Amino acid sequence: MVFIVNRFNKKVSRKNTNCVKWDLLEDEILPFSIADSDYATAAAIVKCLTERARHPVFGYTYPDDEYFDSIIRWTKRRYGYDIVKDNIIPANGVVGSLYYAIKFLKDNVDGVIIQTPVYNPFYSVILNNNVKIIENPLINNDNYYTINFALLAQQIDHKKIILLCNPHNPTGRVFRYDELKKIVELAKKHDVFILSDEIHCDIMLNNNKFTSLNTFSDMYNKIMVFNSVSKSFNLAGLKTSNIIIKDVDIANDFQLFLKSNFFSYGNLFGLTALKAAYNYAEEWLDLQNKHLSNNYELLKKYFNTNYPKVGVTKQEATYLAWLDLSFLGIPCHKMQEELLQLGIMVNDGKRYSQHCNGFIRFNFACSKEQLQKGLNIMGTFIDSYTK
Repeated sequence: MVFIVNRFNKKVSRKNTNCVKWDLLEDEILPFSIADSDYATAAAIVKCLTERARHPVFGYTYPDDEYFDSIIRWTKRRYGYDIVKDNIIPANGVVGSLYYAIKFLKDNVDGVIIQTPVYNPFYSVILNNNVKIIENPLINNDNYYTINFALLAQQIDHKKIILLCNPHNPTGRVFRYDELKKIVELAKKHDVFILSDEIHCDIMLNNNKFTSLNTFSDMYNKIMVFNSVSKSFNLAGLKTSNIIIKDVDIANDFQLFLKSNFFSYGNLFGLTALKAAYNYAEEWLDLQNKHLSNNYELLKKYFNTNYPKVGVTKQEATYLAWLDLSFLGIPCHKMQEELLQLGIMVNDGKRYSQHCNGFIRFNFACSKEQLQKGLNIMGTFIDSYTK
């Protein structure tokens, strides 16, 4: 617990570092928006990056065997399934990889199915490929979101792709084994690809367990998994991710397609950071998850105690709270503007679904002190409409 207090509650100024989250706002504003963390990454990662930076040449580089072996060991240890080097395609970002995956498949596709509300770039990667979006809205069961399988069964056919977000952003769900199996069975029945964005897979709250879609790769081969160390270890600026495809023929074809589109792997420091994270920072990750679990409990208790009408999702993963303030009857953009005037930046819920006008997304990957300040401002805002 001392580690948590000293590391994750220690103030680290991100001002004047070209930080999108902080430097593009006025000095007095506290951001609870963009999905990165406001505490230092693991010391072991910093050490490895510093050591590499001491070498005065930063020329062309490549992912070496230790890079692939680090991913293979991590995947087996954390998620229980086996992969080999030929299953891994290094890339420079999950969103770009998703865009090119749809581009790779779209000649035989007339629509992409997404579970909404969902991470807003999902809309862009589909529309920018001139493919139709098919919304499969999640069912809100008292702030716990589940998949509408009856509707999904009606929507799917052989001309579709399923684009899955698991863990789900912004609702914080970790889809269970049985839920994922149903998705795979539907995909197999109709012979469609499933693209699974698993970028938040390491951020588990309250000891929840994650099941990768690749767990089902022996049952069905048209599965692509996209992940990264960027959320897990606060390394988003290093632009390094991976695509894991158990079917080697599909992996080879997709890798050739990516090369033909000049889409390549991450930079020198990103490759270095991944090896450091997976080999030396596992304990740090587990302690971070405890800190984030504590922050989530603080947030939930604050609203349940003081503002019980605020809907707080029953969150299993990620550090992004999905808050329902629709009882106030205020549109999202006005909510965001007024909260900004009071001193905090949050994400407008409508960007994740046109049907979520009254929701906000709130990032709690910060110190307890910063979180409490943000919650107090949220309280002031709610009071201005209810008292």
